[in-house]
Amino acid sequence: MMNPMNFESLRRRAMLSWPQVVVLLLVIVSLAVVVDFNRRAQVGETVGLGEADLQTQVTAEMTRQVELQATLTYVQSDEYVAAYARNEGGYILPGEKRIVPLTIDAPLGVPTPVPPPPDPALSARPWQAWWQLLTDAPLPERE
Repeated sequence: MMNPMNFESLRRRAMLSWPQVVVLLLVIVSLAVVVDFNRRAQVGETVGLGEADLQTQVTAEMTRQVELQATLTYVQSDEYVAAYARNEGGYILPGEKRIVPLTIDAPLGVPTPVPPPPDPALSARPWQAWWQLLTDAPLPERE
């Protein structure tokens, strides 16, 4: 067993007294509360960060929905079916004549180049080419 003298000496050697332990516990608890409060404040700030961007996207999608509903209404109408049949399907009503305009793919304002006349040397026989080179005279006429 322990000697009562040893217990007294241990009690005297204690590093902290009871009031000091209570104050230390209060400091630790208050520090934990402050850190938790700071964390919650930071989380609360980030909650509303993307709200404006999200609201802009919602507005754009609502506008797109209205446009798509208007397109759906038009596509389901008889007017659209008739326009599609005439323009894309190539159908005509009885008694009508179909006229198809021809388009020219040349750019506007640029004159169409005139092809050069054919070179007679390309269709000439070898003796005719030599005759023209040696004499600089026109080819003799054939009779």
